[in-house]
Amino acid sequence: MKRGIVRLIAVGAAAGALLLGAAGTAQAQPQPTPNQTNQPPPGTTEIPINQENVPTTADEFTQNCDPNLGGGPYPDQDVWVFNLPDITRDFVSVTATFAIPGNGTTTVTIPEAEDSAIVRIGTSKAWVILPEGWTLLDATAVVTGEPEPGLQFVLTHTCAASPSPTTSPTTSPTTSPTVSPTVSPTKSNLPITGPSGGVRSLVPVIALGAGSVALGLAFLALPRRRDAEG
Repeated sequence: MKRGIVRLIAVGAAAGALLLGAAGTAQAQPQPTPNQTNQPPPGTTEIPINQENVPTTADEFTQNCDPNLGGGPYPDQDVWVFNLPDITRDFVSVTATFAIPGNGTTTVTIPEAEDSAIVRIGTSKAWVILPEGWTLLDATAVVTGEPEPGLQFVLTHTCAASPSPTTSPTTSPTTSPTVSPTVSPTKSNLPITGPSGGVRSLVPVIALGAGSVALGLAFLALPRRRDAEG
């Protein structure tokens, strides 16, 4: 009798251990959450981008640098702006695939990405700022509301990176030539003497001397005439 009880107790303990182990294993496995599935949250639907908008680079698309939608232009950065035409719905997220020149592809999700946002300006819009030169290959969006056949969103415009600033050559200010004042020679009031006076300066002196000689001869001749007449 005692042996039977002991055996029953041992079997019960083993069964209990197995049950506890199974329960612990079940608790250790994470349970899937709605965010870990590929299905959009309840009350939303996933829609594609208009395939006529892709593939494209920012500088190949319609340009509009709106300060309310990412702004720009920026050196070495492109701004991408998506629009949901259905005014009754809003973007929940936009997931876009880009090709990076010489470095494969990458996926960017708005609004989780840095320098991105979802806003409503008339309609729901999503924008993101990315390095210059990426190519948009495809995109999908999660939007509010129930599925609707043919519903899609668009790449409405971009703001391509501005050209790298160039340094203009430094231009020295034009220096006006210094004009030396014209100095007029000072006229001397002294009489011109010596050879520099020239022949003209001797004419008055010669005339005066000749007149004096003539006058002296006249006085000398006057007594002789008187003697001759007497």
